[in-house]
Amino acid sequence: MKTDTVEDISFGLYLMPIALYLGISGFDIGVTGLTAQESFLSVTRNPFWLIGSLLSISMGLIFQIRETKEGERSGLIGIHAKRMRIIGLIIVLISLGEAIAVSDAETNAVGLFITGRFPILFASVMFLQSAFIQIPFSMKSEDNKFTTSIISSVLILASPMAYYLTNMIGLPFIVNLSAALLLVIFGSILFIRD
Repeated sequence: MKTDTVEDISFGLYLMPIALYLGISGFDIGVTGLTAQESFLSVTRNPFWLIGSLLSISMGLIFQIRETKEGERSGLIGIHAKRMRIIGLIIVLISLGEAIAVSDAETNAVGLFITGRFPILFASVMFLQSAFIQIPFSMKSEDNKFTTSIISSVLILASPMAYYLTNMIGLPFIVNLSAALLLVIFGSILFIRD
């Protein structure tokens, strides 16, 4: 595949969290008839938005790394780490701006922003993942590449299931979410390292 096409697809996947955020907000206000505050809370507390956003970022990273020559990968990982931090900040700023815009005399904008916790969590995961992908390590054997690819794919695909299974068991929300996020982070790291 051409380098420009790979870059465009990867960049598009990095924009998915913003597109999902704005799309869900527009749907909530336009179709379901929620108020602006209800729409804000609907998006910023939506686990589908969070997991979908994390998966799209991971797929953007993995896709471009896979389509790049081995000698160029280390520089590309640095670029992706910077992109992750930027997209995390953009999501937090959009969320904070929306919280300020929809707050009224009865609602504190900062309290509303903190109540919709997923944008803050998304930014934290982006900063954490950007730090983890820059840690150098190498596989000891070439035979492990296929096994590592399978394991990393299973970890990434299992993240939504882990969230819902832990939720069904009745574990606290933070445990449910942490289990899903850890699977996405470690799956992504394994995928780009093999």
